[in-house]
Amino acid sequence: MNRLDHKVDHAWHVALNAANFSNGMDSFRHWMYHGKQLADEVPRLIYLFKSERTEGLATTHRQCSHSHPEPIQDNHLTCCLGVECRTCDHLLALEKAELTPEQIDECKAWTCAAHILTECGAHPNQYDTSEGFIQTTGDRMYWERVYASLAQSITAIK
Repeated sequence: MNRLDHKVDHAWHVALNAANFSNGMDSFRHWMYHGKQLADEVPRLIYLFKSERTEGLATTHRQCSHSHPEPIQDNHLTCCLGVECRTCDHLLALEKAELTPEQIDECKAWTCAAHILTECGAHPNQYDTSEGFIQTTGDRMYWERVYASLAQSITAIK
């Protein structure tokens, strides 16, 4: 399964904006954007599950091309609900299916995406998918440093 082509993603987003903003904010349909997000996120999740299963997750982190690589201790997947994927009961149950490892990766991706969207719908202010439905330890290192850098910039302005 391939990720969305950028041109398709952009045209889809433009169409969603036109449909939503033409009717005013009273009838804004967030779920339409979730559909578009799934089209790109599920192929990414399949790749991440395969990478974790085959021990292909990165072993080093490099914030940018000017920074030195540093080792990542125990690189693993964690969903935006705060659960380590390798310990998630829902995902572990899928490993018992009589399927190929690649098919199980795909089942995990769809199951995880559905669970996250369900929880986000039930608790809209509690969970954030803007950094991805699932992150590696390296992804988390990246975002923590971005936020720390932004916080320093705000402090420097005061």
